[in-house]
Amino acid sequence: MKKLYLLYLLASFTTVISKEVTGVFNQFNSLIWSYTYRARYEEISTLTANAQLEWALDGTIASPGDTFTLVMPCVYKFMTYETSVQLTANSIAYATCDFDAGEDTKSFSSLKCTVTDELTEDTSVFGSVILPIAFNVGGSGSKSTITDSKCFSSGYNTVTFFDGNNQLSTTANFLPRRELAFGLVVSQRLSMSLDTMTNFVMSTPCFMGYQSGKLGFTSNDDDFEIDCSSIHVGITNEINDWSMPVSSVPFDHTIRCTSRALYIEFKTIPAGYRPFVDAIVQIPTTEPFFVKYTNEFACVNGIYTSIPFTSFFSQPILYDEALAIGADLVRTTSTVIGSITRTTTLPFISRLQKTKTILVLEPIPTTTVTTSHHGFDTWYYTKKATIGDTATVFIDVPQHTATTLTTYWQESSTATTTYFDDIDLVDTVIVKI
Repeated sequence: MKKLYLLYLLASFTTVISKEVTGVFNQFNSLIWSYTYRARYEEISTLTANAQLEWALDGTIASPGDTFTLVMPCVYKFMTYETSVQLTANSIAYATCDFDAGEDTKSFSSLKCTVTDELTEDTSVFGSVILPIAFNVGGSGSKSTITDSKCFSSGYNTVTFFDGNNQLSTTANFLPRRELAFGLVVSQRLSMSLDTMTNFVMSTPCFMGYQSGKLGFTSNDDDFEIDCSSIHVGITNEINDWSMPVSSVPFDHTIRCTSRALYIEFKTIPAGYRPFVDAIVQIPTTEPFFVKYTNEFACVNGIYTSIPFTSFFSQPILYDEALAIGADLVRTTSTVIGSITRTTTLPFISRLQKTKTILVLEPIPTTTVTTSHHGFDTWYYTKKATIGDTATVFIDVPQHTATTLTTYWQESSTATTTYFDDIDLVDTVIVKI
């Protein structure tokens, strides 16, 4: 009795071990820049686009609970209110994919997917997914953003995502933003939660170097709160095509930070370098607010400059949606005489049809039986068979009859001559002995 009870417990607690599968995402179709994105924050250093990728799930390879991941280097975040997207075919969700934004903590974003219970062993589905994304071309002194700021340059770039060891690539034309290269650079980047942003400011350059300066920002809004533990400060002598630093060098400075204001003060900075500072800020989510930037400095040549700047954030945000479409993949088998297996895909229109059919032409082994008859024509007949059996091909060929005549001659050898009759099919064989 105890043994039976233990067996029952073991059966009750038996679980299916999930595994990581790869190759689900199999093609990077396109990368189209998105101009529908509008925000209450002018995200100068954000390049937004819609990435379209192909996917396929085969129930003989993947099982419910299995996971797969799309890794997207140099992607800052997903430009959507949603937290996940489902990979669907004919309105059935076969996988749920969660958005994992890199933002200022990782140099990549990822799509982490789990196969649903809808995928069975006899199911094969495919489709495409459109992901609204923002590339990370700079806007912070964090290690991950400094790394990503070197990913692209203006002009055509190859963008590569990864599904396991599989590389998925496409090419896109990146437009620069160089108009800020010689002025005050201000950038704000929203997190996916929409209630925080990375606020960045880089000083106007002093071409002969700085004697001293003060740089920072402040706001009087009650819901504006600076995270003083998230500050990055540095100087750089390199900016990319979006006027963002691609390096960060430490230098002597002092920081003054409260929940409403962040300033750095500095002395000597060598020629060719510019100071910058950034921090994560808790922001109002419903009301407009102001951010005032301080940019005071004295150049080595003795010129003192104060360039204050105020940003007013008020416009509602409009994000895109992640979209997924798909269809069933059906394999049918037909038999052919031969020795080679061939595969062909029947015509498929994605917008009109819900099923794509792959026709497998499977060869069947054959045996040949040859018979003969008195006549003129050759006859063929095939006895068909199913897969696993052998088909028989019958060949009935015409056959002549022969009449033999024996004669004598003076030679010591025997000679045989055949005269063919294609009219009456009676041949004559003359044998000389």
